[in-house]
Amino acid sequence: MRFYDVAASSLAVGAPSKWTDNLLSQHRIDGVVSARQGVARRISRSALLRIAIIRRLSTEVGVSVASAVVLADALLGGAAPGVAVAPFFTLLLDRAGIERELDERLRDVLESAPTPRRGRPPKRPGHA
Repeated sequence: MRFYDVAASSLAVGAPSKWTDNLLSQHRIDGVVSARQGVARRISRSALLRIAIIRRLSTEVGVSVASAVVLADALLGGAAPGVAVAPFFTLLLDRAGIERELDERLRDVLESAPTPRRGRPPKRPGHA
């Protein structure tokens, strides 16, 4: 299974890294692996899709981030392409469309953004 870091994930969903980091700090997103402080989070493809939907719901529909997390889980958890949000109102998700867009953006991101090194830089030869 492939995992992505916060920076690459943020670029792929069109969000600032700070927004993504805050989302992952304040909400439990299935597919995000957090070990301990100082270790980079790893984001699975399914979690990245959730984050993309949360971002869209928040920025384009105007839903609060907390509500967007719940809606994204409902949209991805059910067999139907939509979820009833109020009487006579159903929110529909074009899952194939958002996955295509996410795949295209991921391709661009992975070509242009190398994985950042973590930890101390290696010692240079000849320096003590």
